[in-house]
Amino acid sequence: MTPKAPPVVAVEHLHSALVSVAEESKLVVEALRKSRTLSFRSLIQGADSTLVVVARFLALLDLYRQGALRFEQVIALGELQISWVGSNEGEVAITDEFDIPPQFESENLEGEPEND
Repeated sequence: MTPKAPPVVAVEHLHSALVSVAEESKLVVEALRKSRTLSFRSLIQGADSTLVVVARFLALLDLYRQGALRFEQVIALGELQISWVGSNEGEVAITDEFDIPPQFESENLEGEPEND
């Protein structure tokens, strides 16, 4: 009788690198200005993690809220097409609303060290 191997709990996902929505937004704006219309699938092509996909989606929502792009989906659950309707030049207001700095165990909600 050989002993069972102890169960292993994966923790790699707990140490994922942070993704900046503001940085991904710049990439989305650049790609849409160049191509005018892209599918969501095309915009996330090359994303190396689920976090990057989520950041690009949040960037799209923010740009839509600003009126810089338009969504089209011909059939339910079909391919999502995104068209750029914003200015072709200049800066686009990119918010950092979704880029909240990480909280560490030793910090309170205001980001100051806790007194123990």
